[in-house]
Amino acid sequence: MLINSLVLLIFLLSFIYSIKYKFIQLNLYKQCKEGLKNKKSYIAFLLSLGSHIGAGNILGVTTALIIGGPGVLFWMIICTVLTTIFSLMENTIGIKYKVKIDNESRGGSPYYILNGLKSKKLSIVFSLFLVLSGTIFFLPIQVRGVSFSIKQISGINNSCIFVLFFLFSFFVIFKGTSKITKFIEKIVPIMTLFFLVFCTLAIILKINYIVEVFVLIIKEAFNFKSFGTTMILVGFKRSLFSNEAGLGTAPSINCYSDTKKPITQGYIQVLTCFIDTIVMCVMLGFIILLYDIDLTAYSGELLAIKVFEYILGPFGKIIGIFLLFTFSLATIVSGYYAGESNMLFNSIFLKNKVNILKFCYKLLFLLGIIIGIFFDNNKLWSLVDVGLVILGIINIYVIIKLQKDFKSEIINK
Repeated sequence: MLINSLVLLIFLLSFIYSIKYKFIQLNLYKQCKEGLKNKKSYIAFLLSLGSHIGAGNILGVTTALIIGGPGVLFWMIICTVLTTIFSLMENTIGIKYKVKIDNESRGGSPYYILNGLKSKKLSIVFSLFLVLSGTIFFLPIQVRGVSFSIKQISGINNSCIFVLFFLFSFFVIFKGTSKITKFIEKIVPIMTLFFLVFCTLAIILKINYIVEVFVLIIKEAFNFKSFGTTMILVGFKRSLFSNEAGLGTAPSINCYSDTKKPITQGYIQVLTCFIDTIVMCVMLGFIILLYDIDLTAYSGELLAIKVFEYILGPFGKIIGIFLLFTFSLATIVSGYYAGESNMLFNSIFLKNKVNILKFCYKLLFLLGIIIGIFFDNNKLWSLVDVGLVILGIINIYVIIKLQKDFKSEIINK
């Protein structure tokens, strides 16, 4: 009950502030076109996209349709359009308050809570919770996606999978920001393009039924007798947890950018939200309805693969395994960078302890991998959902208090 009330509160606030700022978040074309020419802004865009497009993009859509029905896709779009006002605000403010740590740009919610809101205690609590969310809570979900996809094409056991994860972490993830960005720069465009090509092909094969599905979605979106407020709440939650607009997680990544116009990176993050939720999540949901797939026949990671296999047969299974693997792996790598920025925030108070903080974060990261491989972590979802919504409420309160900084960037854009 509490989490539903908080989700509705976030939605209501996003509606109020979207009106207040005249839906400024939709004026993104010119800003993104210019901003993505900047190398670091482009990499930050890929990092953010990689961190949001995970196994949850496939599993989240399927479960949302089971619980909320076809109309849930409409409410996902509505929620994304409105809540991205907070994404624009938090990332603009985040760029403004970023700092240099160990010769790298670092920033995010804890940084503007400390330097903007002037709240030391809240900033520390926020940073530590984000670190735990990215390692102990969220990471295992993505690790399971990678592990499951590996098992689909090989017979290796969990211990061997852990060794592979450890080697990948040691030679790629733990080698610093440069290695991380090079990996993301290669994998994210490929997996995103692969997904869009598949979806386009799937829609073309059923083109005669497109109008019928559109009508079904709109009709069911306002058919409260079938799913009632559950449909709207599921749509809001799926949107919120897909793109994390306003939750305070994305600024940690976008502060990698060296743009001189903070609001430009804010708009680039809005574009990320739209691609992640409105394009990829909603498109997959549309295809599931188009092919009338029985989503109750499977559960977990297997469902993510069976959706693609149902549409394109054996070749679709290969696509499903590839997407589950790459989506999960990109989220793991991007999430590491975001979590490290939140961990290194504490170096502001612990002078000359950067290396110790990085080491501690690596241990937490490896612990998250162990949990994802060897333990059943499905129960973690409810805990993470509650935690992120509470963080979202705190973060939105902070950016509303700091909106003078946002207004100043609007004037200067």
